[in-house]
Amino acid sequence: MRLEVATNWLGMPCWRPPYGELVALDMHTGSVKWRRPAGVSQKYGFCMPESWGSPTIGGPAVTAGGLVFIGASMDAKVRAYSLETGEELWSDQAQAPVVANPAVYSYKGREYVAFVAGGNSIIKEQVGDQLVVYALPRE
Repeated sequence: MRLEVATNWLGMPCWRPPYGELVALDMHTGSVKWRRPAGVSQKYGFCMPESWGSPTIGGPAVTAGGLVFIGASMDAKVRAYSLETGEELWSDQAQAPVVANPAVYSYKGREYVAFVAGGNSIIKEQVGDQLVVYALPRE
């Protein structure tokens, strides 16, 4: 099996942006609470506008404190968003795109989020072998 993203001469996807989105739904009504482009498309050393988002592989994880963590984008960044508003609250650069869902766990009363930055040639020809773990602030 082979999976590829159809791209134009610039190496960008052949569909109208945003190329990837993070969308929050109200589980009681089914309505969209907020939506925002996810990540930044990056090819040949330059970045597309943030409003275009990025093709994504991987999903988010939500913490007990109402944070949404996700990697999944071409720019190899990991990000945290407010579950209520969708506002980006934090980001950090990983070694390669994070294409697996983050893991959220507690240890000795503190919450942590872990990302595996291994990359995937479907979204960007960049691989890594990094495991990054972040401790969330204490309440």
